[in-house]
Parts: sequence; structure tokens; C-alpha cells
Amino acid sequence: MGLKVTQKVVPTGPWFDAMRNGDFDVVVEAPGWGIVNPPLDVQKVLPASVSAENYGHYEDPAEVALYDKMLREADPARQRELMHQLEKYVLDEQAHEIWALWWHRIVPYRSYLKGFKIAPTHFINQDLARLWLDK
Repeated sequence: MGLKVTQKVVPTGPWFDAMRNGDFDVVVEAPGWGIVNPPLDVQKVLPASVSAENYGHYEDPAEVALYDKMLREADPARQRELMHQLEKYVLDEQAHEIWALWWHRIVPYRSYLKGFKIAPTHFINQDLARLWLDK
């Protein structure tokens, strides 16, 4: 592709400072919600005037209008249709940001590891104190 990439790994504080100040070309970052809620999940990709967590630092009134329309729709089927329109606009037509709304969590571990309970998100149930080895 002709890209010459340098990955810069920094501690959390400087990493967030760089994102908040726009001091990056590309950044990998994830939301920290514990439930799946599409209207909340897409807030990170809304323009900076709407979402403080938008690190792309762009404005897009058409995107905000689509989001507001979807957010205020009372009919679940119509809201779902509007959500798909928003996804198409953000990911296909504009591509300000790219994100994965959901992913499947696969945690391989040995059969003798006991006490592990998989959570719906990797942000919760990380207490390793309840794990034990049956060996």
C-alpha cells in the first residue's frame, strides 16, 4: 500500500492528552460501556460539538440531524431503520471514523482453571481473586 507506519505506545495520560488535543494521525480506542445500547454506543462517532468523546475533531450537521431523528423516533422498527441509515452514513458515505459496535469475546483457558465467569463485556468481572486451579 505504500504506507510507512510508526506505532507510538505511550502511558494512559499522554495517550488521552494526544486524543483530546488531536495530536495523532490514527488512534485505536474503545468505549467502556457494560451494556449494548446502539443509540449510546454511537455517541463516540458523533461530531465534537455533540460528543466530548469524539477524538476525530470534525463537525457534520447532517450526521447530527440523522442521530437526533433516530434518537427521537418512538417506533422501534423505524428507529432501527434510522440507525442503519446513520451507520451507512458514518461508515460508508463519510468514513470520519471506523468502529466495531459489537464483538464476540472468546477467552481460551485451561480446563483446570475454575471460578472464571465470562462477562458480556471485557470491562467488568475482571477480579482474578475468585480463580483457582484444580490441579
